[in-house]
Amino acid sequence: MQGQFVQPRFEQVLFGPGVLHRLGEVCERLGASRVFVVASPSLGRAIALDELLAEASAGRIVDVYTGARPHVPHGVVLDATQAAERCRADAVVSIGGGSPIDLAKAVTFCLARGVRTREELIGQRAADPAAHSGGHRGPLLPHIAISTTLSAGEFTGILGVTDTLRGVKDVYDAPELTPRAILLDPSLARHTPGRLWASTGIKAVDHAVETMCSVNAQPITDALATDSLARMLRHLPPAVADADDLYSRGQCQVASWQSIFGLGNVRMGLSHGLGHQLGGRAGVPHGITSCVLLPAVLEYNSEHSERPQAVVARLLADVLGRPPETGAAELLRCFISSLGLPTRLREVGVHREDFPAFAHEIASDLVASANPRPIEDEADIITVLNRAW
Repeated sequence: MQGQFVQPRFEQVLFGPGVLHRLGEVCERLGASRVFVVASPSLGRAIALDELLAEASAGRIVDVYTGARPHVPHGVVLDATQAAERCRADAVVSIGGGSPIDLAKAVTFCLARGVRTREELIGQRAADPAAHSGGHRGPLLPHIAISTTLSAGEFTGILGVTDTLRGVKDVYDAPELTPRAILLDPSLARHTPGRLWASTGIKAVDHAVETMCSVNAQPITDALATDSLARMLRHLPPAVADADDLYSRGQCQVASWQSIFGLGNVRMGLSHGLGHQLGGRAGVPHGITSCVLLPAVLEYNSEHSERPQAVVARLLADVLGRPPETGAAELLRCFISSLGLPTRLREVGVHREDFPAFAHEIASDLVASANPRPIEDEADIITVLNRAW
């Protein structure tokens, strides 16, 4: 047995009901006095966000940007970067789901690297060797993430930006972009719609399952991913059924946190690679990509990950009251369906004639290259897409 574990870059996680009101304390620790907020538009409509954040931060907010959009279009990134620059921000707070969190990362990234145009942004993507060859790098503004979904993007330095001209979601990967502090407040998460909470919970399940099935799985990440999966399967249904069940919503937040420790330490598989491009090209929300793809990927990988899939099947069987011999993939579909979520590509508006274009992009995705069952060519990817259809 051998391997390497890289400690995640975040410095502090505050979790539990009411931790939002410790935002001022966190800002004080980070030396933040002019805070630029990137907020989910839907959250801004649900609550008096400006007032809440002004009070929680002890008056440190200088602007609240509510232009975040799903899959982080490149135009929004450039617009938000200009807004943060105009208000002379010395810190960034993201509040909401994965899109505002990724947008806030992108803003700090662009400000530090002097990125102000689409061409400069594309030149910094992880797939471009030139991105690692130097260039302007200034100090990063500290980022405080207040998450209200379960996609766990707040725990990583990875972000996706969709180049809307090419219709491709580019990955940017810089560990230093991981938020410095993270607040998980189930009281605030009460305002997250049940369907969004459920689907991002399945995204966390995806993180945990692909960690367990990884080609270079290791004991530490296995332990965290297994407990994450058991915790999420137990607490996600009641948290979806009752948004005021703060105990269950808090348990889901912890499960989401646990699910992400594998990222950066073990290699994820085809569900993540497929999800990147399905989101960027077809506009399918992040959590929904996991709902429709992960069961098909488990089927495709079944003979190459029998032992971890047996563990996944046992945990699902305990929750569903069905025999584990049914198999991880089918049991997972049953669990997802029980939450009122789709399990097939045809249910989310993806057309079979688009499969070759998806396959072409995914074949070069850095994540897909680590799938437990090797991907030989684009035909293999189309096989998985057909399974998910």
